[in-house]
Amino acid sequence: MSSAFCGRLAPSLAAGLGDVDALELRLRSLLEEARRAFPDVAVDEAAFIGHLAERIAGEDDIEEALSSVLAADLLLAFACLAGDAAALREFGRRLDVEVHAALRGMAAASELVEEVRSVLGHRLLVGDGGAPKLATYAGLGPLPAWIRVAALRTGISLRRRGRHEVRADERALLAAMDPSLDPESKLSRERHAEELREALREAMSALSSRDRNLLRMYYAEGIKLDRLAIMHRVNASTISRWIARAREEVLERTRGGLSARLKLSASQVESLLGLAQSLDVSLESLLGRSAG
Repeated sequence: MSSAFCGRLAPSLAAGLGDVDALELRLRSLLEEARRAFPDVAVDEAAFIGHLAERIAGEDDIEEALSSVLAADLLLAFACLAGDAAALREFGRRLDVEVHAALRGMAAASELVEEVRSVLGHRLLVGDGGAPKLATYAGLGPLPAWIRVAALRTGISLRRRGRHEVRADERALLAAMDPSLDPESKLSRERHAEELREALREAMSALSSRDRNLLRMYYAEGIKLDRLAIMHRVNASTISRWIARAREEVLERTRGGLSARLKLSASQVESLLGLAQSLDVSLESLLGRSAG
């Protein structure tokens, strides 16, 4: 363990750690402590010790940091980043608790609570175009408190942003309409672009925040059903049903909105604009390129 630890430190830092045998005992003690807390979580032990070294390498006093680190919380975070199912289930439970605790003082509506949980879970475990934010957790403070602070910041940010995210989804869907449509459908779409945009906006607005985020994570980020299932603490078949239902809801609401605006039947709208093909393609391949 000591070699895995020292190998992730600058030589000058490693040289100042003193007796290697004592360091080995200390690291093994930390590992055993973490193992006792999460006996069902599987990790590469040497990789975890290297992860620990990297997280405290910037501290002024490595010895003090080793004495302060919460090994069990850090192991849970590391195992989540490695994709361990047991760790992800436990993290999902903790995320639920801390999001509710963080937003209780904001008198947040249930929709905002669900949105914070979904958005924060994505940022922590997947990332927004970069490394997952959970990778920045150093284990020098309780993981629940760290999650709660992140949840509060996310809640404040989402409340300020309001409906901007929905508008971004709508623009992405509109821009992503299938370019292979026949010329007549393309011309009809251009002629009725404003009505289509408004119908899409209303359709996306009607989705729950959970469903909007699920569509983005699945279609845009490419997150697999089993990973989404763990994040939401349900099974993969449930996630699949949620996604299919959200896709159908967007399509049906868009059809209905256009029918009302254009004074046409749903079948006439379908024939005119080719919605079933174009909207489905946009959801499947391009939803999040502009909306992430």
